[in-house]
Amino acid sequence: MAIIVLLQTNLFQIMETNKIIFFRNFLFRTFLISVLFAIFLAVVTFAFWDSWVALLANLKIEEKELTELTLTFFLHVRILLVFILLAPTLSLHWMVRSQK
Repeated sequence: MAIIVLLQTNLFQIMETNKIIFFRNFLFRTFLISVLFAIFLAVVTFAFWDSWVALLANLKIEEKELTELTLTFFLHVRILLVFILLAPTLSLHWMVRSQK
């Protein structure tokens, strides 16, 4: 536990507040753009579902397999958004709040 506190103290000394704020804003804006992109992909996917099924029927891919692929894709998008973008953004936000 003492090692973690020591590392956090050194981290605060090394990184200036402006750098932390910059990274926080960068990650948060990346998160927002990614959410908008994911919503766009979901709308396009569901709007043209019949077209996708017809196109992939030529490749002998059934609708069941397409459904599984789509759900897996959106599961991975959610994991990316929450754990890779939002979690570091929130931690940086709390770091900035604790310094003020």
